[in-house]
Amino acid sequence: MGSLRAPIVLKFGGAALEDPARVVADLKTARMERAPVVVVASARERVTDLLADALRHPRSSARHRRALAEIRQRHPRLPPAGRRQLERLARLLEMLERTPRIDGPFSDRLLSQGERLAVHWLADVLRGEGLPACPVEADHLGLITDNSYGASCILFERSRGPVRTGLGRILRRGEIPVVTGYFGRSLEGRVATLGRGGSDYAAAGIGALLGASRVELVKRHVAVLSADPREVPEARPIAELSYEEAEEMAQFGARVLHPLTIEPARATGVVLRVRSLEDPRVVTTISPGRPERRNRALTLLRPLRLVRLRVAGGRQRPGIVAEVSRRLADARVNLVQLYTSSALLCLVLEPREVLTGLRALAPVTREAAAMVEGPFRVALVTAIGDGILDDLDRLPSGVVARAEGFSATPRALSLAVPESRGVGVLRELHRALVDGRTP
Repeated sequence: MGSLRAPIVLKFGGAALEDPARVVADLKTARMERAPVVVVASARERVTDLLADALRHPRSSARHRRALAEIRQRHPRLPPAGRRQLERLARLLEMLERTPRIDGPFSDRLLSQGERLAVHWLADVLRGEGLPACPVEADHLGLITDNSYGASCILFERSRGPVRTGLGRILRRGEIPVVTGYFGRSLEGRVATLGRGGSDYAAAGIGALLGASRVELVKRHVAVLSADPREVPEARPIAELSYEEAEEMAQFGARVLHPLTIEPARATGVVLRVRSLEDPRVVTTISPGRPERRNRALTLLRPLRLVRLRVAGGRQRPGIVAEVSRRLADARVNLVQLYTSSALLCLVLEPREVLTGLRALAPVTREAAAMVEGPFRVALVTAIGDGILDDLDRLPSGVVARAEGFSATPRALSLAVPESRGVGVLRELHRALVDGRTP
């Protein structure tokens, strides 16, 4: 980046892009700080859903035509480069109808089109308002990922040189790079997406690579609250979070952040701000923790399934936990949570992965003479906050006693409860740990 000042990275989500006038005003305000500005853009609202629907119905040409027409409407007055991108999307949909087997790289190539169209459209809007914007597609820039199509991870050492060189060149011209979120280029040289919501992760990664002064995740309505307000109406905004608290919230189901967003920021000390485009007062700052700060937040993850393995001999069978974990990983089954006792393993899995998981574990359950019980419908309720272990005595005893599983770490208390009781437990824990009220 040479002699350039540390840039500000602003990421605009799909809902925020529905109000381009506010986006323009937001960028003009940011440029008043006299620091370089980098924009990361998600696809416009509904576009990724339309492309995912096309993948679920690969032979439906009528459905594809309707999707293409709506996507075209959502990107009015595209510049020539954007119109060429729209033509590429039309050809990809035609290929989809003819391709007998759709693999991960092809799916990711199609899904990336939403962000590609968005940056060409947004850059043109910004230029029309006097802002010198330049569209940048992340795979062409050199944002390198691993080969895990659909849920790739950024490879920072491989990406650092190309990203700093490419964006540095644009910033030195006094322009605003408008970079695609959500995807990069795999080690195989193909498009690889970062998972749903991956534009947050891309923005944090680009901020870390550039040594940004901060990364702002600008969302139209969303705030970081102490719980999902649809389940807990009295949920309150959280002004500050440590990196670790934010990471726990993302991992345990808070949909406001992609689970991998925090790691690049924490590794480089970049401050993250999650803020509302419509109400500048609604801001959550994510930065290193402070001992005096006390946050408590609750998440609810559902629907899930719990499977119990009763293992004969229990602790006399060393390595059983490692074997179970390895077999699930080999079958690409995500182990959401694991609870253990001397003779019992409780596995919490996604519903769609239960059968695959049980098949993968069949050899080890036979060898260990394990009894398999379930699956049972459960929800995972998690209380999050630095120093959360201090609050163990504040947990309602009835909630803990009726839990299907319980785990505690320095930042998260997690309970598996019957799915029908999930919302009730969430509200009860919010009253106890956030509101400070006892039953």
